[in-house]
Amino acid sequence: MRLMTMALCGALGALALTGPVSAKTLRVASPSPVIDIDPHGPNGTLRDTLMANKQIYDPLVEFQGDQPVGRLATAWSQPDPRTWRFTLRQGVKFHDGQTMTSADVAASIGRLARQSGGLGPLWVALDKVETPDENTVVVHLKDTVGPFLRNVSLLPIVPASSVRDAGDRYGAAIRLPGTGAFKVKNFRPGQVLELETNTAYWDKAPSLTGVIIRNIPELAGRVTALLNNEIDVTWFLPDDQVATLKRNPDITVSVVPSAIYYYNWFNPQRKPFDDVRVRQALWHAVDVKQIVADLLPETGALARAPIPSTVFGFSPKEPYAYDVEKAKRLLAEAGFPNGFATEIKYSDAQGPELEQMALAFVSYWSKIGVRVTPMRQENPVWTRDLRELNWEMTISTNPSFTEDADYTLGRLYTNKRSGYENPEATRLLLAAQREVDQNARKTLYDKAIDILWNDAIGIFPADLKAVYAYRKSVTNVDLSATFTPRFRATEMR
Repeated sequence: MRLMTMALCGALGALALTGPVSAKTLRVASPSPVIDIDPHGPNGTLRDTLMANKQIYDPLVEFQGDQPVGRLATAWSQPDPRTWRFTLRQGVKFHDGQTMTSADVAASIGRLARQSGGLGPLWVALDKVETPDENTVVVHLKDTVGPFLRNVSLLPIVPASSVRDAGDRYGAAIRLPGTGAFKVKNFRPGQVLELETNTAYWDKAPSLTGVIIRNIPELAGRVTALLNNEIDVTWFLPDDQVATLKRNPDITVSVVPSAIYYYNWFNPQRKPFDDVRVRQALWHAVDVKQIVADLLPETGALARAPIPSTVFGFSPKEPYAYDVEKAKRLLAEAGFPNGFATEIKYSDAQGPELEQMALAFVSYWSKIGVRVTPMRQENPVWTRDLRELNWEMTISTNPSFTEDADYTLGRLYTNKRSGYENPEATRLLLAAQREVDQNARKTLYDKAIDILWNDAIGIFPADLKAVYAYRKSVTNVDLSATFTPRFRATEMR
């Protein structure tokens, strides 16, 4: 009871950050605080930064399933495999009143491509951008890029004048105008982002008068605020909350496939995980199917690849069988008949049920003599250790924000970022990255996933489903597979 009271107080404190709101203002509690709205900055890959920026900025194209749809671009073509030509929508205004032209698109590409972190690495193949007229942008690449339009869908467009003013500065202190359905009214990083409707929006203007995105740190606080009609929508909810919310007549709960998955990586840079037999043994030792059924009956689906089924390039493989005797035999062949001692690191902030899953794995591994110390870490510490490969095993969730295999497989398994490298897998993944024929890319990913799966680079237990919970008065919620919904079409009654 004390925990719930503290969570509720935290929620009410967050809600008190702003004054009275219109009945048509959507009140949102995102799973993590919005700490930065620089669309090209180092935090550009944070889920809640992406979500916030989708309200403020428009890209040239968006994707509906596997199909690109024009937004700030009305047409695009490839004069040759390394060149893309975009025709811009005319008459689009930025929030500061400037009219968008090709110079703004060129400046936005340049600013993002100069960024070493965030979404900048998606533009490493950029050669130059030409603007033959105000309504045409020509992007020249050093090499072909198979997921190029997917990458373009994560390119927010801002005024060239704002890029000049920002100079080489990036981060939470930067405020850049967009062309999106909402414009910034007030932003206190980590606390509240207030947006008001862009009444001059080039597309159909939202029926909402605004959106307020608040930080309610605890899950219990978010759920309590939703039930008490203090917020209208939240998401990224675990199984133990779904049943309760579904029983409430004032709440709608939507559960859909997502582009996020669970993984338990083994670090092959450290012994004994440099031996594929050890990695395979630890996977065979865990009854993954039972764990998913127990921990994620509503929000998980048994994984069949190192990327979710919603992601382009997905190729299903046969899950590893739960086989304790085979696990023991593989360990013995690798020289560990009596097992060994190791550790597993995790952060609760990286996904629901992570600690329970980690402890379940630890319990199963003990049956084959592998003694694992679970190490729960604060998220900044866990993130630092992950990047520095300072772990033996680590368990987390991971998104594919472009919903293309290159974002996950090409980014993680071609450069030892996860500690793993296989020359043939690298060759296939880089070929898929450069291939412009999308059917040929699928074939390449099928072969690469075979290698990754058989090499047991980690245990991939489950694809995560996206859970959105919202008041019955709210309709047309964007059930984003990446947990980054847009609210331009959302309505309230």
